[in-house]
Amino acid sequence: MSLPKQVRGHYVCYEAGAEFTSAQVIKEKLFFADEIKDSKLDMAFDFRQTAKIDGAALQFFKNLHEQLQKDSRKIAFLGGSDEVREQLSKNPTFLVYDSIIDFERDFHEINPDLARTFFRLSEGKGHFRSLKMICPLCSYENVSGFMIDESYYRQAWSDSEIVPIFEPAEPDPNSVDFSCYQVAVCPKCFYASTRLDWFTIVFPEGRFESHLTQENRARLSNTAALRRNLAMSYSGAGEESFFRMPREKSSAYLSWLLNEFNLKHMSEQQTTDGFDIVVSNFMMCKFALKDIDIDDHMYTALAWLYGIMDNKNNYSTVRLAKAYVYLISVLLSQDKIQDARKFYRELEKSYSDIEDCKYLISRAQHLMLN
Repeated sequence: MSLPKQVRGHYVCYEAGAEFTSAQVIKEKLFFADEIKDSKLDMAFDFRQTAKIDGAALQFFKNLHEQLQKDSRKIAFLGGSDEVREQLSKNPTFLVYDSIIDFERDFHEINPDLARTFFRLSEGKGHFRSLKMICPLCSYENVSGFMIDESYYRQAWSDSEIVPIFEPAEPDPNSVDFSCYQVAVCPKCFYASTRLDWFTIVFPEGRFESHLTQENRARLSNTAALRRNLAMSYSGAGEESFFRMPREKSSAYLSWLLNEFNLKHMSEQQTTDGFDIVVSNFMMCKFALKDIDIDDHMYTALAWLYGIMDNKNNYSTVRLAKAYVYLISVLLSQDKIQDARKFYRELEKSYSDIEDCKYLISRAQHLMLN
């Protein structure tokens, strides 16, 4: 019987048992030969229940990694006993994560260590800094990216926002609303993303090359004319300074609109990142100039949230818990109390034992009581 598996982000994740040794290797070898051919996704092994692996398993994983590398694919491991993680970590080409939360965060967001390196090398000396970047689609060389010091700006809940906002650790007259600057936009082809590592970043010390895949580049390049027509329908968008600092409300709105456009066009429909589309629509509600646009974006966000609930296997643990909180918030704003209670019960039942989700359950409790 083959290993249980499910799709997590851009990985097919296989659930190993109590041990993965030579006997398991022999049994699963043909299965994985077919798996490599049948899927173009990266591979991950869930070792949270695994206490033992042996030399045969390590050689098997090394061979598997070499085959995946030929297609620019990766292999990752999560969980496992201290002994298992120590054995795996001896191979510097393996991605080894202590927990499923760390593993999932890494495929949805910039790796926290990498983000800290970007901030340290960025221009300026304050808690808000800029990066010089190159567009991965049209190679325009003067894209502006922005970063905050996340040890100074902390995410916090606000009664006027659905998603958490970045606030300074202490009152600061020079603080910025980072939601205005989260999306980097190429002013030439209007490629936009919150993922700065999908741009090429230029530092005095050297370049960090874009991590945007060739497949996604091709998809987004094919929609360049549509993206440009969308952007140019907004007054001032053709000026190179439009998306630089300071950003007006209209440029912040358009940046999130372009972010949503790119998210929708860089994947097949069934693998589209609905969570980031939800966040983009909430941000567009914040910066919209017309009430009718706010209503449209709220409706769109709600539709995508229901879609996430119907496709839970495509989303990480923390993102799913956040989606529950956002859904509860919208339902309560529409006086759909019974529906909100139903989703709150699901949230509490599924995530109350997960340390990284406890602050989300507290937020949901606050919403339900107020």
